[in-house]
Amino acid sequence: MEYLVVRFGAPTVRRGVLVNGNPFGQTNTLIPIDAGTHTITLVPPPDFSPPTQTVVIADTSELAPFTVTFT
Repeated sequence: MEYLVVRFGAPTVRRGVLVNGNPFGQTNTLIPIDAGTHTITLVPPPDFSPPTQTVVIADTSELAPFTVTFT
């Protein structure tokens, strides 16, 4: 099991996260995820950049998750 945090807005902001096109948790929270290549984006409205990020997630822990940031 690997771990992902998707950053967007203030730390208290919650926005839906899509992983490989499927709902997969909320921004600014710890998300358990399988290792591998994943395409990450946020639910609409499309007021963030970049539109998607494709990342390889491996060798993470709860204390050191892979972090993706949208602005």
